[in-house]
Amino acid sequence: MKRALLIVALAAAAGAEEAAPERLRNVEPSALSATYAVGGFVPEYTPPPPGSYALPVIDTVADHPLLDADGRATRLFALTGDRIALVAFVYTACVDAIGCPVSNAVLHRVDRAVAADGALAPAVTLLTVSFDPERDTPERMAKQRDQYAPRSSWRFATAASEADLRPLLEDFDQPVAKLRFEDGQWTGLFRHVLKVFLLDPEHRVRGIYSTGFLNPALVLNDMKTLVGERTVAGR
Repeated sequence: MKRALLIVALAAAAGAEEAAPERLRNVEPSALSATYAVGGFVPEYTPPPPGSYALPVIDTVADHPLLDADGRATRLFALTGDRIALVAFVYTACVDAIGCPVSNAVLHRVDRAVAADGALAPAVTLLTVSFDPERDTPERMAKQRDQYAPRSSWRFATAASEADLRPLLEDFDQPVAKLRFEDGQWTGLFRHVLKVFLLDPEHRVRGIYSTGFLNPALVLNDMKTLVGERTVAGR
């Protein structure tokens, strides 16, 4: 019963003509269960205080073309600037119980906290990028921006095409794949892994948050740790 209700909810919330509930019942169960689950994210740990630990460099990302929420051609580095950046990849039709809605909710909370913090506000940018350029047009991303009403520097962007998007996702090692019916038709849903990336001003990945670690308190402490690191380096 729970599975039937979940499938109906997925189809309705995704808003995709392709995602008929009766057809989703024929999707390989392991494909759905790998991505969609009932429940919510509840952190079960207390983050260490900022500055009490170091964040090693995990990777370095390159610049990539994007479209901002006003439809203007831009690039990743233009959106993140020389700030610490929290970058999340989402799609607006997502109803993954531990996916994009969680990412959006966490960034919303981080946005409020950053805006209220005199040290973080001028040093941090949040960036939400869609991996569904076909449906997530700049206009749709603008509606997302208006919905969340950013108080800090929180940008929303999409790609001009899947061809532009693919190198960006590969650079961040962000797995995304269209979930298809047996006949190859797209369900309107994506199989994806929840990942949010913390970049330093040199565009180096210093943190990757996924299920179980996407905790606003931890993200904020990591940001404060990088701000402190930058202050020491400046001296």
